Amino acid sequence: MKVIIESLRKVFKSRMSTRMETLWKSALKTFTGRNSVGYKVCQKNFEKLCTLMNEITAEDVHVTPEVLRYVHLQSAPMCVIDVFENQDITIAIFILKHGVTMPMHDHPDMHGLLKVLSGTVKINSYTIQNEGDCIIKPDQEISAIKHPPIVVKKNDPACVLTPRDKNLHEILCIEGPAAFLDILSPPYHVDVYGEGERPCTYFKAISSNSVSEADKKSDKVQLVVTDTPPDFYSRGLAYNGPPLS
Repeated sequence: MKVIIESLRKVFKSRMSTRMETLWKSALKTFTGRNSVGYKVCQKNFEKLCTLMNEITAEDVHVTPEVLRYVHLQSAPMCVIDVFENQDITIAIFILKHGVTMPMHDHPDMHGLLKVLSGTVKINSYTIQNEGDCIIKPDQEISAIKHPPIVVKKNDPACVLTPRDKNLHEILCIEGPAAFLDILSPPYHVDVYGEGERPCTYFKAISSNSVSEADKKSDKVQLVVTDTPPDFYSRGLAYNGPPLS
């Protein structure tokens, strides 16, 4: 009888979804059809996805101390682990070396969630004030609000960006290597309004003025498009966490 019970336990355990599988299914439920005309995010599904994202740990995606040591020793400022991608979502893990800054960039008409898994990062987020097209012209000057910076550690809730709010950000690793899990919808490669793939555009601030935002100091800034910093590049690593299929 004990052998039978133990066997049943093993079978049941093998059929249980891992946290990553549950998160992945929730992301698919939330964002399937995201790029379709008339699509609207279901707030209930989105809140559930955020809750599941908050529960993910480095162990769940097999970001081990050995992986972090490897990132620390290799030359690239950042390593990227591609986890999953289809037409609706992309899931990846980014690992920044200590002192490295991921330059300010946008997420055209995209939703995003970011969960720190190890280390500590400082995030500067920006909300574009310009109305109109989400495709930024190279010579276009952009008005934006720079939100108060936040310091995020592994036990903190996931950070959220939307097509409108906090859509631009830059991320500085202040204790690392720092790893964070990213979910974006739709992916960059998916067509946007017949204009082709969503570009990842980099920006720099050219001026700023302090403004009041909910009793916190924010800056109204002017941004312009800039080239990708030549010394910022990444190296791909294999995903060794639970398979998603």
